[in-house]
Amino acid sequence: MTFIRQSMALALSTIALGSCGQAFNSSDYFPTEKGTRWTYTLSYELPGSKRQTQLSLSAVGEKPVYLPESRKEFYPVRQSGQGNDYYIDEKADGYYRVAKRLVVELKPKPDAKPLLILPKGKNLRLGYTWSAVGNPYTVQWQPPFTEMNASIKPFDLLYEIAGLNDTVETPVGKFENCIKVEAFGRMTIYADPRTGYKEVDVVHREWYAPGVGLVKLEREEPVELNVIQGGKLSMVLTRFER
Repeated sequence: MTFIRQSMALALSTIALGSCGQAFNSSDYFPTEKGTRWTYTLSYELPGSKRQTQLSLSAVGEKPVYLPESRKEFYPVRQSGQGNDYYIDEKADGYYRVAKRLVVELKPKPDAKPLLILPKGKNLRLGYTWSAVGNPYTVQWQPPFTEMNASIKPFDLLYEIAGLNDTVETPVGKFENCIKVEAFGRMTIYADPRTGYKEVDVVHREWYAPGVGLVKLEREEPVELNVIQGGKLSMVLTRFER
């Protein structure tokens, strides 16, 4: 996410969720309590092909991050099913990612600047905007050009709070009073000497439900060239445990 941007461990208890009910009455739009677990279905739609996969995220409790000047701070961690850790700092004005550790790394790497995931407090209002660096979700080089993936560079996304009372239906149930986040950016790709540079307008949307967190995500990256292709991604909550 930008962040695709999150992750978690086995739940202390499991709630069978068929509708919002009392299970979703919390005002916390980005819960980090240990034992919470999210499972999503990711659906990719590319020119001429479709595929699905699963993504699991678990809240595994607090872990340390070693900061400059030998400071050590503990932050709640979301862990992906692949073993990547994302360190979250909840402040008065929002939820921030402050570090990450990939499964191949021994220690977390602090972000140069905390990455805002979702505003809260006085900043959680219609029209509030912020920017962050994003990466492509669907754009990829086509064989035999896969070695050129590194040429797809990060790009800036401008985020905005576009809704505070959206309703979202998922396989888990119907969620009301959701926060809708919209983001727009422009990706520049160097395809080949004949095509030159290709500018791609990226559209990104997220919905967060109270007491649950991210329940739906959509990304559009329309690219259809001989050497590189992109498309659409949807990410929908299919299981929630805590």
